Amino acid sequence: MIIPSDILQEVEILLSQNKKVHAVALVKRATNCSLKEAKDYVDQLDQPKVAFTGNIDDQLRVLLLQGNKIEAIKVYRDHSGASLAESKEYVERLDQYAGRRNTGIDSLYQEQAKPKINYTWVIILLIAAAVIAWAVLR
Repeated sequence: MIIPSDILQEVEILLSQNKKVHAVALVKRATNCSLKEAKDYVDQLDQPKVAFTGNIDDQLRVLLLQGNKIEAIKVYRDHSGASLAESKEYVERLDQYAGRRNTGIDSLYQEQAKPKINYTWVIILLIAAAVIAWAVLR
């Protein structure tokens, strides 16, 4: 999808203001794409960028774990200067190999992806139960 740079900047501003719906609408209007395509594009832009200083394979593994295979191919191609076909083959080989073993970076990413328990709701429910019990026993 090709988006003019001024529209892209406006979309990024909207995302920084937590106005994702407006960003999707802007992309949809600017490109005449479907709502799903616009949402997928904005979702991709809204994903946190991976700050990385390790070797290229670890960076590619992180992108693959996030489901960003195309981005991994682009990163490898930019890094290595390889052709698109060579980059695709390299990333697919890396994806196959990474699927057979668990690296430290994989474990770290999987740990971060685990949902966290929201104790606020637990506390609210306990308070509500205490108020109800107090009202009934009174």
